[in-house]
Amino acid sequence: MAAAVERFKRGTNARPFIRFAMLGGCLFLILKGIEYHGKIEAGLTLGHDTFFTYYWLLTVFHLMHVLVGLIILAVLHCRPAAKPLEAEDFEAGAVFWHMCDLIWLVLFPVIYLLP
Repeated sequence: MAAAVERFKRGTNARPFIRFAMLGGCLFLILKGIEYHGKIEAGLTLGHDTFFTYYWLLTVFHLMHVLVGLIILAVLHCRPAAKPLEAEDFEAGAVFWHMCDLIWLVLFPVIYLLP
């Protein structure tokens, strides 16, 4: 997404980089869906124990932010040329997407590596 912002600022085509970021988000959603299915099948639901209560709350909270981020990226990608965005608006969408990345950089070690 950082490359998309740079391209946008230079006035060149940022859409391939936005699509690449969206692909990463969609892959994340697919992997989480597979992981959630396995956990539910194993009976590791929200009320199983304290760890899984936090696991579900934190990861679903993050998943919702990724979904919102994908919607923002789709709006950035599909914006018609007749209504160009300001650089600040484009950067605001990129900042939200990077915030989702940063949240995951904190959640991943806490949930998957520390226990």
